Amino acid sequence: MALNTSQIQIQKQILAPTMQQSIEVLMLPIIELNTAIDLELQENPCLEIDEEKTARERKQLDDIIQNALRHRADRAYSTSDESENVDDDLPDEKPIPGAVHIDDHLLNQLRLETNDPLADEIGELIIGSLDEDGYLTVSCMDIARTLRLDSVEPVEDVLRMIQGFDPIGIASRNLQECLLAQINTQFNGHADLARAIVTDCLDELGRRRYQDIARKLKSSLEDVKHVAKSISHLEPKPARKYQPYNSNIYVKPDIMITKDKEEQFQVQVNNENVPSLRISATYEKILKQPNRSAEETEFIREKIKNALMFIRSIELRRETLKKIAEYILNHQRAFFVNEQNPLKPMILKDVAQAVERNESTVCRAINNKYIQTPHGLYPVKYFFSQAVNDNATGENVASRSVKEEIKSLIDDEDKTHPLSDQAIQAHFENKGMKIARRTISKYRQQLNILPSHLRKI
Repeated sequence: MALNTSQIQIQKQILAPTMQQSIEVLMLPIIELNTAIDLELQENPCLEIDEEKTARERKQLDDIIQNALRHRADRAYSTSDESENVDDDLPDEKPIPGAVHIDDHLLNQLRLETNDPLADEIGELIIGSLDEDGYLTVSCMDIARTLRLDSVEPVEDVLRMIQGFDPIGIASRNLQECLLAQINTQFNGHADLARAIVTDCLDELGRRRYQDIARKLKSSLEDVKHVAKSISHLEPKPARKYQPYNSNIYVKPDIMITKDKEEQFQVQVNNENVPSLRISATYEKILKQPNRSAEETEFIREKIKNALMFIRSIELRRETLKKIAEYILNHQRAFFVNEQNPLKPMILKDVAQAVERNESTVCRAINNKYIQTPHGLYPVKYFFSQAVNDNATGENVASRSVKEEIKSLIDDEDKTHPLSDQAIQAHFENKGMKIARRTISKYRQQLNILPSHLRKI
């Protein structure tokens, strides 16, 4: 096999550096945009914050937010039956109650149960090794080795003590152990059958194969169904109610749609903590000074060029988000007036044509972005959905509205005779909406809802 070199000519699309940076900035949520600006300010000496313009823009944003809050407070006041106590009913005025962390809750119980320093040390290590659901993530042997104990028995003794703490099932090593702990304290009459089901038939229980469980345990089908229903009410995540509020991901809206006193909607791109940038006047003067070396001049010109590109990218991001938000507001106005109104179908192609952007640009712009509305916080993608034809009205309905109706139907169904996909399809046909059964199945799966035979109790 011989090696040789040859020249070939190909056509390849390459994005210009300006376009690449614009796309990168466009994709950033507001929190990440703040970080990107901080990094750029550190790396580029020719870029600086325009303090006066930043102060003006922040004041404008604060005024919009305050007006929206006052408007909401005025509406709450006017609809209140007890006007003298209206301030107590405003959600913004109520303090959020503090949550007790599961570690603190368990440590308090530990200190009441024992005054042995070794048991305290073992207990603190066990409690510190629980995951957010309350399960023990390490073995007793690992804890004994960490504390350099000669035996694992002291660890097992303390673990048994902690497993008796509130909430029941805490510090379990698996789901089976968690459910058994709750069965031992909560069940009456059928505790033996419940223990047998969880111990020997947990997989069949998860698949609702009650006939197989009854045959395997030599019990009646009615008893198995009755016990299975009771087991379904147990808590599989014992630390659930002790998870703190701040364990959730903090989301900041990139866009805000508010109402003013005249009941008119206003669209504002959120620029909170996003400073206005400008080229440093000092470096502009330095560039004009004579007797500068070619290297210094080239360095300053390059930095100024990069700074201008970065400023322009932020402006393009702001313009694009505002145009998209304005289109969403106009297209989904009925929803913004009353959240009970269904959304209209809306796809990327429609928005891209309206805002004069490429579909891929719109897709990047809405990715991981959130919009604050008078009805709450929503992902921007929430307002996009395909169309489903309603033959009764002759209009198209958003697929999201169909999904919500499917969820509502299943929530209200008779759990002993759950609705099949075919029954749901018949429901929509009676309304004049022709939806394929496979589409119903796809929507159900997207809603993380089990098929009818697995929902049956």
